[in-house]
This record gives sequence, structure tokens and C-alpha cells, in this order.
Amino acid sequence: MKILNIGSCNIDYVYALDHIVVPGETENSTRMDVFAGGKGLNQSIAAAQAGGEVYHAGCVGNDAELLTDTLKAAGVDISFLQTVEAKNGCAIIQVSRTGENAIFLHAGSNAMVDRLLIDRVLSAFSAGDLLLLQNEISNVPYIVERAHQKGLRILFNPSPINEQIGAVDLKKLDYLILNEREVQALADSNHPDEALEILRQAHPTLGIVLTLGEKGCLFARGDQILFQSSFLVDAVDTTAAGDTFTGYFAAGLAREEDMGSVLRTATAAAAIAVSRHGAAPSIPPREEVLHTLPTLQARCVSNRAEQQRSEIERYFAAHLQDASLSGLAARLGYSTVYTGARVSDLMGDTFTALLQKKRCAAAAKMLRESDLSVAEIIRAVGYENETFFRKTFKALYGANPLAYRKRQIG
Repeated sequence: MKILNIGSCNIDYVYALDHIVVPGETENSTRMDVFAGGKGLNQSIAAAQAGGEVYHAGCVGNDAELLTDTLKAAGVDISFLQTVEAKNGCAIIQVSRTGENAIFLHAGSNAMVDRLLIDRVLSAFSAGDLLLLQNEISNVPYIVERAHQKGLRILFNPSPINEQIGAVDLKKLDYLILNEREVQALADSNHPDEALEILRQAHPTLGIVLTLGEKGCLFARGDQILFQSSFLVDAVDTTAAGDTFTGYFAAGLAREEDMGSVLRTATAAAAIAVSRHGAAPSIPPREEVLHTLPTLQARCVSNRAEQQRSEIERYFAAHLQDASLSGLAARLGYSTVYTGARVSDLMGDTFTALLQKKRCAAAAKMLRESDLSVAEIIRAVGYENETFFRKTFKALYGANPLAYRKRQIG
């Protein structure tokens, strides 16, 4: 599957500082570097480094040798990259000694991506190809509309959030990658957890990836929720973290890998990237990621994971009849979305599936060891719908409750 990225290209001016400058403050930088950058370019390079067949389209100025050479060196096809009479886009990036960054942009040639170019580029791609898109170029809503009409699968990273986002039809997207601030802005909510729920309910077929910084990331689509912990590394520059993750995620989709594997590999690639300076230069090749991944330690270390497993087990034991995701979330001190993802990650089942197994296991024990009627057992383990219990029990134990009791006694 081909990956088409209609995206930005910037010259990045990166300043190393003790801390991010605040209004009215002047601070001396300890280092200044110039890199090829832009979310589009970075994501194209990451997808190519991850082994994808990547085509980058967009507009660059006459002084774009650094940008075109960087893309070509990474194996990105730039035959759809158009040179225009304008200055390149550029970014001024502050990087603190702790690895945090602050960025401001000048669009330059990135604002000259017109409909004629878009139509010409899309005509070379077919239904099923993957379109990777950010929000640093002009005419993003038009690109989404035309790509959807052609049947391309669309992966959108709505960064930076601005008024153009409101014109993008989210129903025409297949995947959305965004951080906590972006999900709040997109759903018009002050709480990331609530915002994600709003998007999930409004777009049940949309695959949503919510990046959570050092916590890791969540993938949600309909009732499916997956969680991936981040990895412990010494961060020196987080500038390319999100773009590295997105590019690797796109390449994993193009290879039609299992979503759990896609998230794990993309998270590992981002972890390696933040341990290096620069944006595009920090993005690791796939061979390095796969070689390094087994040695990386999840930030949610094993002892903590075991403690959480024990806490989940204790919760179900104490609240078998009235267990709820919100109740478990309150006990663990997490949001309901994060708690649901942790349950799936740690226990291997969704909260609902795990609850049914716990209740049916308790019912099976009562059937073996007591003379209680089936109706009494159903009430004792927390079911209100007898038909649903019988169906669930048979699916798990291969027999209805009375047949199971006779089999165990006999």
C-alpha cells in the first residue's frame, strides 16, 4: 500500500536554552542548529524509515535543497513536490535543558498548496492507498473531501489546531492522531477524557489515537480500547516525538499490522527519537527500532503493573454485583478511558468481558458447591437479565447452568 503525504516542509532553527522563554524575558542560547523539518517532512521521513513506500507532495521555495536532499536521502519520493516563488516555511524552536520545546511557525510556501496541485497529485493514487495529512498547509478540508471521494484511507494529525480544522469533515477520516490539548479543542471540552468520549460517540468507526506524553498512548475505535505504555529513556529533545510516532503508525497501517504491534513499534521509535537532538535527524530506521525494542523498559514497570492487577482483582472480588468502570476508575485514581485501557492491557480483556468472566466463574463455583437455584445464583452474582446470563454462561462453559451442575456432580 502506498503512503501519500501532502504535507509541510520547513527549515527549523533550533535554539538550546536553559528554559523556555517567557514574555518580557531575554535568554542566551547555548547552541543553535539548522535542520530540515515541518510536520509533513518529519512524518514522511519517519514513515520511510519505518519501511513504507512514501510519496511527499506539497510546495517548497527556490532555496529548498536542504529539504529535498533530506527527503531523498530517507528514501521518500519527491516527484509530487512543487517549487514555487516564495520563501520556505520555517520554524523557530526553543528546546529547554529538560527536553521540552516551544515552537512558532511561518507558513511560507506551505500556504501555496492549491486545488490544482491537489487534484493532480491525487489522480496518481488509488482506492486503498493511505493519505497522511497534517494541518500546516493550505486547503486541508478540500484534500480530505477529494481523497475520500477517491477511496483513499485518511490518517489525519490535526496539528496545529486552528480555524481551518472546523471545516474538515471528520466523518470522512479513517484515523485521527492527536494529543490531549488537541482532543480538547476538537471536542470543545476542558477534559481530555470527556473529549475522547465525545469523539468516540460521534464517530464510532473512526480510529482515534490519543497520545499522552510520558504515560504512553490510547487507541480507541467504537468499544475497542488499547493502551501502550511509554518507554523509559533520557529525553534531550521532544521536537520529533509526535511526528516519529505518526510516521511509524502510518507505515504499520500500510503493512496492515496488528494494532497492538503498530502502537508498540511507533512508541519505541518515538522514545529513541527524543533521546537525540533535532527533528528529522533524530528519527531512527526500522531495523534499529526492532533491535532496540526488546531492551526498552516500559515506564509502567512490572512491580506497578502487578500492583494494579492485584487492585483490579480486589475490586472485582469486593464489587462483583455492582462493579462499574467508573467505580474501578475512582479506586485506581484514573479517568474511565485510561482505566479501561489499563484493564485491557493488564488483564487481556475489556472491562465488560472481564466482569462477565468473573461473574460466571462465581456462578460456576456456586453451581458446584451449593444447592442454590439458578435464579438465586443469578441474583447473587449481579445479573438482572436471566437470558443474558444463560447465554454468557453457555458461551464460556459450553453448557447451560443446570447441565453444567449435573456434569460437575456426575
